[in-house]
Amino acid sequence: MAARRPLARNNHLEEAMALLIRNQAAFVEQIARNDQERLALRDWQYKTEVWQHKAEERFDKIEARLAMIEATLAEMPNIILKMLLEQLPKAVKKEIGFTSPPIR
Repeated sequence: MAARRPLARNNHLEEAMALLIRNQAAFVEQIARNDQERLALRDWQYKTEVWQHKAEERFDKIEARLAMIEATLAEMPNIILKMLLEQLPKAVKKEIGFTSPPIR
């Protein structure tokens, strides 16, 4: 019976070592997966920042263009009035007592 005991202890030690090796391999594999996921996340974050920067540039251009359009629209009544009055014959202008409005 004494001969069996060391064999049983040795068997438990081998099982424990095998379990430790499997756990270490799984741990290293998980670290590798985490590294890949971290790199993918970093790449995604970079792409998101680039997209956001481009979107901000586009919005800035759109805002500048809209401001220019708004300024043009604000001047349109004066421009249209001036064009219409320029097309009136001088005799009609004199008859209605037209005087040119001050130009802004």
